[in-house]
Amino acid sequence: MKASDFCMVTTTTDNNENAELITQTLLQKRFAACIQSSTIESAYRWKGKIIKSQEIRLSIKTRTSLFTDVKETIESLHTYDVPEILMLVIDDAKFDYLRWIEEETATTVYEEQINEEVWQ
Repeated sequence: MKASDFCMVTTTTDNNENAELITQTLLQKRFAACIQSSTIESAYRWKGKIIKSQEIRLSIKTRTSLFTDVKETIESLHTYDVPEILMLVIDDAKFDYLRWIEEETATTVYEEQINEEVWQ
């Protein structure tokens, strides 16, 4: 396991409901270990105009091997025509934190939990 096996994906959205839908879906599918959200002020050019608006930024901690899954999930749920979806590869980090991300995004753990829930 090396730091570059992990990344942070960022996206922004225009409302709390969409942010929550993206967050819950990524966590439930185990495509992310942690997602932080914060309200930000954005200024950008869109369709020939300069726009200033409040947005919610999501910082998604995951494995680089899951980026395609994360990206496709965000694209399928997002309210924007052209959502920001950026992957920032991690250069260095605390080993225990990376191991935690790895464990929380492990498919086998997810499948075991589903099987346990079915039998209860």
